[in-house]
Amino acid sequence: MNVNLSSEFKEKYTNLLGDRAPKLFSAIETEIENAFRINPLKPGYKTLTESLERPIEYTDIGFYGDIDGNSIDHLCGYIYSQEPSAMYVAEVLDAKPGETVLDLCAAPGSKTTHIASKMASEGLLVSNEINYKRAKVLSSNVERMGIRNTVVTNNSPKDFEKDFNNYFDKILVDAPCSGEGMFRKDPESVKYWSKEYVESCANRQKHIMDSAYKLLNNGGTFVYSTCTFSPEENEENIDYFLNKYPDMQIVEIKKYPGMEDGKPEWGNDNQNLTKALRMFPDQFKGEGHFICKMQKVGTVANVKSRDLNSGMKKEDTQLFDKFIKQNLQENPYSNYLHIADYLYNAASLDSRFNKLHVLRNGLKLGEFKKNRFEPDIAMILAIEPKELKTIYDLSDDQFGKYLHGESVILEKQPDFNNKWIGLSYQNKLFSWGRYSNKEIKNVYPKGLRR
Repeated sequence: MNVNLSSEFKEKYTNLLGDRAPKLFSAIETEIENAFRINPLKPGYKTLTESLERPIEYTDIGFYGDIDGNSIDHLCGYIYSQEPSAMYVAEVLDAKPGETVLDLCAAPGSKTTHIASKMASEGLLVSNEINYKRAKVLSSNVERMGIRNTVVTNNSPKDFEKDFNNYFDKILVDAPCSGEGMFRKDPESVKYWSKEYVESCANRQKHIMDSAYKLLNNGGTFVYSTCTFSPEENEENIDYFLNKYPDMQIVEIKKYPGMEDGKPEWGNDNQNLTKALRMFPDQFKGEGHFICKMQKVGTVANVKSRDLNSGMKKEDTQLFDKFIKQNLQENPYSNYLHIADYLYNAASLDSRFNKLHVLRNGLKLGEFKKNRFEPDIAMILAIEPKELKTIYDLSDDQFGKYLHGESVILEKQPDFNNKWIGLSYQNKLFSWGRYSNKEIKNVYPKGLRR
């Protein structure tokens, strides 16, 4: 692999690392170690075509190896490609079912989807991204993984400050950074590196951390991470943050082989920085990463919810109830939110979210059309097979044609008593099908066809 590190970059890290620097530069020139996570939100989530023979030590759902981005496992959210060092961030945050969690810089969704898998669809996860295009990617990954309890927002961190102070039990800031730790994964990013760029990133990160402090409840956990080596964006920023907010304390992170202590000498000799964690590719089988876990001291503040009107009318409820009665065994949804023509099972009905730019609030169930309700693909990706009245498992040929946009013609009259059926391939649900007269009409979203 050819990664053209600048002389300025090499000089900086030679000064910082001394004799170790050439080993780091050499590691950046080697091939990356690919890995993926499996998704416990899916039924039978360990039944995969991918090999699970090389587990990652510090997470129960991570494995070394390559994945096929066109496989049914990837298509319907059973697996998520993620490099090994990044997998430890959500493990350090350690979100629990029932907690209120914020992923403040969440796109494209690697850590959000990991956090959600640990929350088991219980509690609230707010996943925010300031860049609209990246927020759309984040939202699509939340959908693919079948996540029900997430509000996806497209805001600056400061937008949260007016209404969400002391709101969250746990906050992750996987900060936008200079990306030095990802140079071998994205060699083109080397071109953007400069000392001025590093300083600019460090300054922006300070502002994001200031917002995170205000949003974190007393007693709450704040995890700060980057995929860069630079002291300015890591130890120096943590030292700044701890001095500015003396009620924040660093929490020791368990370190596995290849992981190293944070470096006090890179953060104004603050000895507590040894509790933070660094991963360098010359010692660790993954890319460069920094993680620091902190806790806010104090008595937990009582945060009261401000209820949002669901927007449901009597006729809406009747149409949806009719759909449920015809196609599902029972109704697992109760937190209705009707926006425009769309129905969601909301992750939160707190009216404060009305002041944010929300891309997705919980699970998108479908759309009300004239005298009928049509289900959304997000619903089928999050549903349990036992909840459906009818599932049809496609053959290899049928699956390929359906992904291409074709309908499925059945040779014999099936025993289908309902219109909307779950379509699966290799016993994994991936789409709705609309049945009529020995034909399963194609309703797979055009943007997903291939």
